[in-house]
Amino acid sequence: MSRSFLRSLAVAAVLVLTVVACGGTTTDTTMTEDMEEMVFAFGEPADSADADRMVEITASDDFSFDPNEISISAGEVITFRVVNGGELIHDFTLGDEATQQEHDEEMAEMAESGEMMMHEEPNAMTINPGETNELTWHFTEPGTVLIGCHQVGHYAGGMKATITVES
Repeated sequence: MSRSFLRSLAVAAVLVLTVVACGGTTTDTTMTEDMEEMVFAFGEPADSADADRMVEITASDDFSFDPNEISISAGEVITFRVVNGGELIHDFTLGDEATQQEHDEEMAEMAESGEMMMHEEPNAMTINPGETNELTWHFTEPGTVLIGCHQVGHYAGGMKATITVES
């Protein structure tokens, strides 16, 4: 079995245990039965052609996103244009606190093993120094969604932002 498949299986097992421990409700990322398609309680990836608007965010080497608070409405499709204004690699991950912690741990493990590339995930992207990348998302449910950077030490250093999805 591939290392990626085993990692996905372990993530799914942890998520199932989390759901059971929390009484069956969660906004965490969960895996479908075939373990290939990720399902998110707060929305889904979307096509940039369907975007209602664009939100430009700057990722900085002082471990911040600007703006660090964003308000949107449930049902909106948002294209996030993320500019890396620094000299360090940054990433952009959408999710709740549990998703952010899980991604932070995964990135730390990858760094320890010498793996330098982030795996493809529909809710995350890497932005190299001086580059701009885009991610488009359809926010289907009201609530709070976090943006985090999980290059080693960045999230712990406060590199996060909050999206408030209003009904």
